[in-house]
Amino acid sequence: MTQGSNLSRALHRRFVMTWCVMGSLLLPIAFFLYSLSPFLSDNFFYDAWLSRQSEPPSNDILVVAIDEPSLQTLGRWPWPREIHTQLIDQLNAAGVHSIVLDVLLVEPSRLPEEDRRLAEAMHRHGRTYLPMALLPESMLEGRARDVLIPPPPLLSAAKGVGHINVKLDTDGVARSVELLIERREDVWPQLMTLLVDQNKSGGAGTSNWSTEAIRIPFRGPSGSYPTVSYRDVLMGYVPASLLQGRTVLVGMTALGLGDRYNVSLLSSGLMPGVEVHAHLLDALRNETYIREVDSWIGAFLASLPIVVLMLLAWWLRFRYLPLVMLSLVAGVLCASLIALNFRWWWPPFASLIALGIAIIAIVWQSQAALLSWFKRELELLYQEPSILPFRQPDDIRGEGGKLYQQSQALEFALGRIVEGRRFILDSMHSLPLPIFILNKKGEVLLANKKALAVFYQEGGHAIDHINALPSFLTFEEGKGFSTIWPPQPIGTSGVNAIQIGGLCTDRDGHTYRLEMGELSTTTSSAAGGWLVWLVDLTSEVEAEAQRSSMLSFLSHDMKAPQARALAFLEAQKDPESAITQADFYSYLEQCLTMGLGMINDFISLTRAKSFSLKKEFVLFEDVVMEVLDQVYSLAKVKNIKIVSELQDEDGAPVLGDKDYLSRAVFNLIENAVKYTLLGGEVNVLVCRQDKWVVLQVSDNGVGIEPEEIDDIFDDFTRSDKGGVAQGHGLGLALVKTVVSKHNGEIYCKSEYGIGSQFTMKLPICEL
Repeated sequence: MTQGSNLSRALHRRFVMTWCVMGSLLLPIAFFLYSLSPFLSDNFFYDAWLSRQSEPPSNDILVVAIDEPSLQTLGRWPWPREIHTQLIDQLNAAGVHSIVLDVLLVEPSRLPEEDRRLAEAMHRHGRTYLPMALLPESMLEGRARDVLIPPPPLLSAAKGVGHINVKLDTDGVARSVELLIERREDVWPQLMTLLVDQNKSGGAGTSNWSTEAIRIPFRGPSGSYPTVSYRDVLMGYVPASLLQGRTVLVGMTALGLGDRYNVSLLSSGLMPGVEVHAHLLDALRNETYIREVDSWIGAFLASLPIVVLMLLAWWLRFRYLPLVMLSLVAGVLCASLIALNFRWWWPPFASLIALGIAIIAIVWQSQAALLSWFKRELELLYQEPSILPFRQPDDIRGEGGKLYQQSQALEFALGRIVEGRRFILDSMHSLPLPIFILNKKGEVLLANKKALAVFYQEGGHAIDHINALPSFLTFEEGKGFSTIWPPQPIGTSGVNAIQIGGLCTDRDGHTYRLEMGELSTTTSSAAGGWLVWLVDLTSEVEAEAQRSSMLSFLSHDMKAPQARALAFLEAQKDPESAITQADFYSYLEQCLTMGLGMINDFISLTRAKSFSLKKEFVLFEDVVMEVLDQVYSLAKVKNIKIVSELQDEDGAPVLGDKDYLSRAVFNLIENAVKYTLLGGEVNVLVCRQDKWVVLQVSDNGVGIEPEEIDDIFDDFTRSDKGGVAQGHGLGLALVKTVVSKHNGEIYCKSEYGIGSQFTMKLPICEL
């Protein structure tokens, strides 16, 4: 016996063992799936079968509909019970066999005389049935009444009282009812069973009905049964010959009244409850209702195809499995159809899903067993671990023909290639810089993960292929990639001796320095190519911009008040240019105060950006009122009217640093006063919007140019083309920093020459 034969037998034994283990696991899976049935597909299957049934409805069942014409003639619902009394007398005179008043009369009438007359009419007829209702189980807790029955006069006059509850499936379709419902040690029959028992035995026994739910075989859509209007019967428009000997079901069909049900997934219309009971009565009388298979029998039938599949797979040695699978699927569907024709419902799709899982498991486990066996054999043949640098074993031993030995050698070589490629790719993806490999035409051949993260499609999703480098980079020269392509070597000292392309920017505004190196490879597709990598200089560029702004601020803005103070001192030394001592001290105080204010604002802004704020419970309206007191004197000097409106009843509670919030609010209101002309008006509003505390500061001052609004909150930025006020561009920057530290929002709306409105939003602190 050859080694190949032994290997084949070993592989077959492994298949058999794996399949036996899978079979033992698939059986409980089939049981579990059946416990979840019926699925939506089962309901579609059932409704499709039911829609093809052509059995006509019985002619002796008549529906008396409380429809729209009846409501227009007799008035709004509910009607006085005197109207039902007249209807029953009219039907009794016409000789109807039975009357089912499918209207819940569970409360005594305001006029007891009406209940008495209605009860007398029911006594005169002798075969009038009334419904009662059972509240759902989920509504029983804390309720005094869970069984809604007619009042005593009507209860004693009725031939029978039964429930009219309809059971809804998980898809919201009414397909079944419970003939007997136990509630508080009482058993309540379904109303239609009372009519069937009366016709069969002259009694009202319920012992022959099961407590299990049955399915209603609907004999058509809504309107399948003969229907006449309640108004027409009451007015005598319906001839007595049409009513004589019939079973009359009185119920609501008008839109907006009564219960309406979807009885099939294949139809869009809703069926009134009275028609549902008509179909149920027909099925109970003719014993055409559909019973559901017991759960344990259904679970056994669901798992039976799995057992058959296991046996056939063993017998056929795992051949012809697709044909076996199709045969079993067809058999399951046929079995369910046959059961339906015998008025039994067995959901088939739990078994079909189990079969699908089984065939997937067969393919998966077969492949897994084959791969596992193949791997084990290779490990036995090549026990030397795959490490770098790659070295081929001195001898590849194996028995069999030349093709077998070559296949083993090929397997070894492919394994080494895969390992080498994986090592190269992992190393490239591990590099911290975005790297591209370009061919000599400038087309991107390969990019690592960092590079793919830089180049993304709209929506922020990284792509796995890049067509051309200049599609996402913008160079400082504004001429694109063509300004540096093709790269020109500036020496022969090595791969890095390449002309550098300079700085470039991506879509997100990140700044990179693009560098290149010549690619040395023997691969024909990338011969003469280039390595391109990007060095992220975003933080350095931002730091340089901030440093330049700070130096400009220190050298110009902060220097200005000091220079003015020195100029005053120098002028004061000259008796001819000297001013009074009071004016001198006043001017000097202004210069020093301005310089000190700049320093304080600069320190406050730096601290707000660099340190965490100490947050506590603060009533924001109190902060605003304190600031208004501080700004009042400045507004009075300029004859500016400040109108404040504090609308929050709770005082606008927030969680924040009171000192910094006060400074931010002060800056906003002070800016509004400073940039408002003499005699102007500043409006301050504090209110609550959803989960925000909102401060709005509006003025009718000089306003801001549209192109400057986006930059007004930046450091060292100010807008004052009219020369109304002086500033140094730190006030609104501090406001934005404080608001950001409090997880809030700040924005500005302004029109030049008309005024500005600043809106600050802070998260509200729930009390």
